[in-house]
Amino acid sequence: MVWCLLTEKRLLKKISYVAVLLIVPFLVFGLRQAASQEAGMVTIGLYTPAEEGSLSDALLDRFMEEKSVLRFLRYETEDEAIKALTGKTVDAVWILPEDLEGELVKLAEKGTVKPVARVVEREDDVTLTFTREVLCSRIFPELAYQTYVEYVNRKIDGNVPEKEELLERFERIQRTGNLFQAEYLDGTEDTGENYFMAPIRGLLAIWLVLSGFAGILYQKQDETNGLFDAIPGRKRILYSFGLQAVVLFNGGVIYLTACKILGVLDHFGRELMLLLLLLVMIAFFCNVIGLLVKRMEGIGVLIPVMTLLMIAFCPIFINLRKYGALQSLLPPYLYLKALHGVGYLKYMGIYVVAGFFACVLLNQIKYRR
Repeated sequence: MVWCLLTEKRLLKKISYVAVLLIVPFLVFGLRQAASQEAGMVTIGLYTPAEEGSLSDALLDRFMEEKSVLRFLRYETEDEAIKALTGKTVDAVWILPEDLEGELVKLAEKGTVKPVARVVEREDDVTLTFTREVLCSRIFPELAYQTYVEYVNRKIDGNVPEKEELLERFERIQRTGNLFQAEYLDGTEDTGENYFMAPIRGLLAIWLVLSGFAGILYQKQDETNGLFDAIPGRKRILYSFGLQAVVLFNGGVIYLTACKILGVLDHFGRELMLLLLLLVMIAFFCNVIGLLVKRMEGIGVLIPVMTLLMIAFCPIFINLRKYGALQSLLPPYLYLKALHGVGYLKYMGIYVVAGFFACVLLNQIKYRR
């Protein structure tokens, strides 16, 4: 315990280590600022010449009120909306007609489908193509209602129900809410409302690995300075484990605090268990690298390479599926998979056991004599 406190004190005197710790507060501050802003993946300008209380006006009000990865801005005139599009303030403009309800009634009566809204875009890409589906999903229920009314009027002779009664019946039978709900295998749901927070766990997990590499660098620095000359080589791995424990304990506390502040901490008990396994995996992973690479310069070269590999092969921004063996060697990969996946916990356990024996074996080989 005394040794851990002395090691902690010595680490905190190192400017480079303090700089590594300060990365997370800046990251948390930046993400909180970004998440608090009214921003989205795509910004849509809205306009309708319809009067207040009309169907078009009601639809635009719904767009403005809903929470999603789309950001909506409403304009008073069509010229303002188009000017915002050309000025790159918005990515697309949706223009609803003055009498949307009348247009839908005509379509229902004729049994045909034709455009009832204008979509003006600065460029054509995949994201904007998907946003059009959002607009269609809001207009389609209104067309379905008018079709329902037309059907009832044609099938019932004479005693046609009042409009209010028809609407009540339609609302009673129609589906409400989302047709699809994103859900993980462990039963938790993904609302997808704040995409800024989506990669935060992966980025923090990579930061923990960088902290582990920092511990290895300090250990090699101590070895270079002759601090372990009196310690038998085969016992130096105990010091390495102890140093990693102190470094990663600090990282783990900061990790949990950051997740709590950012609101991504779901089930604390499970989160804590997975985090402890991740820290042990990182300790063994970094120690294996440290035993294989003799010089500090080699570790320094490997750090950016390993960072790029973790960003590319761990499910942070993209999820590659063809490199399972390579991905499983990276501690953040199994951790991120185990957060909501089923069956990955046992692989983390296997990783810990294999990592321990790999460290012991490599240490025995390095100092055999």
